[in-house]
Amino acid sequence: MTDREIKQYISSGADFYVSLFGEAVHMQKVDTEFYSYVKPKEGEHGISFIYRVHIEDLPTEQKKMVIDEMKAMQMPIWLDLLISAETASLFSGKEGKHDQTEYDEDGESYLALLLEEKREYQEGNDEIIQVRTAEEFAVWARIANDVLAGGKPDMHPVYHYHLCEEGLMKCYILYHGNTPVSIAATMNDHGAVSLEFVATIPEMRRRGFAKAVCEKAVTDAFSDGAFIVTVRAVDAAARRIYQSMGFKVYR
Repeated sequence: MTDREIKQYISSGADFYVSLFGEAVHMQKVDTEFYSYVKPKEGEHGISFIYRVHIEDLPTEQKKMVIDEMKAMQMPIWLDLLISAETASLFSGKEGKHDQTEYDEDGESYLALLLEEKREYQEGNDEIIQVRTAEEFAVWARIANDVLAGGKPDMHPVYHYHLCEEGLMKCYILYHGNTPVSIAATMNDHGAVSLEFVATIPEMRRRGFAKAVCEKAVTDAFSDGAFIVTVRAVDAAARRIYQSMGFKVYR
């Protein structure tokens, strides 16, 4: 598989991840001609995000108009890793260093692990469960929202549970003793899997729990037929965890 193909899987994994937020009764998902977005219905709470942006073939002036339209919505925007230098510059408003090898060591990075690169999984001493019940999902969602969303209900503890029931998302919880301390999830888009929602409660960090729950999630994904697992690391510490599992950075 070429680097370009892998980067496309990383981007499509992010799009698939965002789209699943909209698969709940309290959310709305809208597809326009040049982009899609999710947001909560009026009076509800949840994530707002623009994704699946496809404007590369537009004339420059029309491209600028669509970009201005998206920015006016005041939502985070996910851009394909393979966008052109022109499009990247139009978004940033300045000439950038798009598609060069230098990158911020402490910033977000993008990684992937192919089936032939996966490592042998060694089960640890702590119990790791796959979420099977509504009660378990509520525990998982609480940690996800507390750690990753500052307590905001990005993942609804009830309305998003059907994603697990339907197999669109597999959620995992690591228990240290009787305490749920670390979580992860995988989202499977026809064999292209993205690793998401990796989080550990603050008082239990730097003890290997995040790596352990990720290894379980990734091993299960490949056992279920995945040919690639992608992930977006928010910082250098997260990137090092994934690299220790065999993931490679694609810049």
